[in-house]
Amino acid sequence: MYEMCVGPEKAGGALVWHVMAKQAAATLCGQRLRERIEASDGERARHCPDCMASFEKLMAATPC
Repeated sequence: MYEMCVGPEKAGGALVWHVMAKQAAATLCGQRLRERIEASDGERARHCPDCMASFEKLMAATPC
């Protein structure tokens, strides 16, 4: 299972939506989100392109 988490794109950067596996320590792009940010703070945030590319590969490799 995966979840979407709001966090900075890079340290101190704009907020983006990251993909994280449940119980994982880091997002699919390798970031460790230090603090939980409320989803409402990321309502208009874009998606992390690196997380989305990794997620797309994972979904393509997973049989239905």
